[in-house]
Amino acid sequence: MAETFEDYQRRILGYVKGRDARRILRRTPGALERRISGVPRRRLSTPPGPGRWSVTHILAHLSEIELLWAYRIRTILDWDGAAIVGMDQDAWARNSRYDRIDPRRALDTFRGIRQSNLDLLDALSPRQRRRRGVHSQFGTITISDIFALMAGHDVNHSRQIQSILAKRRRS
Repeated sequence: MAETFEDYQRRILGYVKGRDARRILRRTPGALERRISGVPRRRLSTPPGPGRWSVTHILAHLSEIELLWAYRIRTILDWDGAAIVGMDQDAWARNSRYDRIDPRRALDTFRGIRQSNLDLLDALSPRQRRRRGVHSQFGTITISDIFALMAGHDVNHSRQIQSILAKRRRS
C-alpha cells in the first residue's frame, strides 16, 4: 500500500522529533560531501535497483527541493496563508534529467541554496516563523514546520544514500 501524505509527514517529522532541526539543516551538506568523497561518478549514478533512485538522483532531488522550499517560504513571508502547490518528484526527476546531472554540482547547488535558507531562518522573528501556508498535500503548515520537514527530509535521504553506498561496497 502506498504511503499517504499524512503517513509521510509523520515519518519525516519523526526523524527530527527531539532533535535540533537547525543543526541537522546546517550539517547535512557537509555530511553528504564527506559521504560521497572519493566515490566515482559512475557508482554514484548507478541505481540500486530497477525503478530506484541513484545517489546522483537523490542529490539532484535535494537541490531542487531546497529551491522549491526556498520559494515557498518566501511566498508565505510575502502572503500569510499563501496557497502552496504540491509537486510530483518523479516528474521533476524526468524533466530535469536527474540521470545526467553531475552529482557534485547538485551537491554544490544544494549547499548554496541551503545556506541562503539558513541565513533567512536566522533572520526571522518568532512571529514570522509562525506564518502559515496551505499546502495542497500537507495542509496548513508554518514556516517552522517547513524547516522541520526539511530536516526530516535530509535525514531520510541521507540514510538512503548511506544505504546505497554501503550495499555497493559489500557487493
